[in-house]
Amino acid sequence: MKIFIFPVLLLVLLNYSFAQPYLGQTPPGSIPQKFAPGIISLPIRLETYPTFSPDGSDMYFSVVNASWLNGVIFHTQERNGVWTIPDTAAFSKNIYINWESFISPDGNKQFFASNRPPSLSKDIWMMNRTSDTTWSNPVRLNSPINSNVEDGSACVTNNGTLYFKSARGGGINGSMLYRSLLIDSTYSQIENLGNIIHTVAQETEPFMSPDESYLIFTSPSRSGGHGGYDLWICFRKMDGSWTEPVNMGPNINSALDEYGPRVTQDGNYLFFTRDNGSTSMDIYWVSAGIIDSLKSTVISVNQSYEQITDRYKLFQNFPNPFNPSTVISYSLINNSHVSIKLYDVLGKEITTLVNSFQKRGVYNIMLNMNNLNLSSGFYFYTLNVNESNSNLVFKETKVMNYIK
Repeated sequence: MKIFIFPVLLLVLLNYSFAQPYLGQTPPGSIPQKFAPGIISLPIRLETYPTFSPDGSDMYFSVVNASWLNGVIFHTQERNGVWTIPDTAAFSKNIYINWESFISPDGNKQFFASNRPPSLSKDIWMMNRTSDTTWSNPVRLNSPINSNVEDGSACVTNNGTLYFKSARGGGINGSMLYRSLLIDSTYSQIENLGNIIHTVAQETEPFMSPDESYLIFTSPSRSGGHGGYDLWICFRKMDGSWTEPVNMGPNINSALDEYGPRVTQDGNYLFFTRDNGSTSMDIYWVSAGIIDSLKSTVISVNQSYEQITDRYKLFQNFPNPFNPSTVISYSLINNSHVSIKLYDVLGKEITTLVNSFQKRGVYNIMLNMNNLNLSSGFYFYTLNVNESNSNLVFKETKVMNYIK
């Protein structure tokens, strides 16, 4: 009898270890880790675009070939304490391209891109959940969501607003980001996300947080990138507008291509793809704490910026991002005591740049980060002005992106 106890116990333990969200993988910290190596991320396969059900017990991801002329959506699920072997999803068992799967925050809808008929190019398709294990037949979304050119990378928010990319106009390769409100169960109008987000570079593959408080997207050629496609993030301000997008930094981005951002419904993990020229392509995950750290810096900077009075018009750094030095410029309307201090992203003071009485005029400070032996990343500095013969105290904060 004893001879069977250990194998049975081992089987129970193995089943329990996999009967956890996210395939029972050890959660990552602040450094991105390859997700489920040997199970999801395989050296002989190109994986991308992961999405999970809200409880983390269903995972869909795309497998493509090196030329991106073929795409299949795979599926694995945890049922009765065991994760199934990843296999082609039922709706993807055809000869057409299928990729960019996304499950809605409530878990009841799934979107993906496909060139199956009647699509003339890649379009956005949608399915409704019919049970814990099944979905309705895919339905192609109507115009104006889909057009006669490529549309895809759909994601939806808590209120059903649809965000997506489209090649119908603007940017390199024509890709811009759009949204459509769900009104009376219909997507009938679209609008692009505006000039704060769009540049002459290509903006693509949006992930909008379920509460629409932040947006992560992909771009290959915005100023300040780390090489190839990078992930960028911006945050919604109190007035509904967006902060300037910032690069998500060297812990996330590299000289390779990073794209396909997804944040899990529990808000704990950021998933994305790292692609080495399609010779290797794997899914990575990292603690979503990076989002909170960037938000605390970017939002505080923008709130301070919005409080500027007409007394101090000029206060900025050139260029931004910079490598390895930048010029900080500011103007004084009256004779004042000026203090400028440099901080890291956690608010720890690094050095004092200026702490003196200065006469009215325009000032420029050259800041060389190499002299401070700092690593790449986000920093910010504060300008404090106490005017002479006045009770006026002025303070402003500005963020910098340093690329070593």
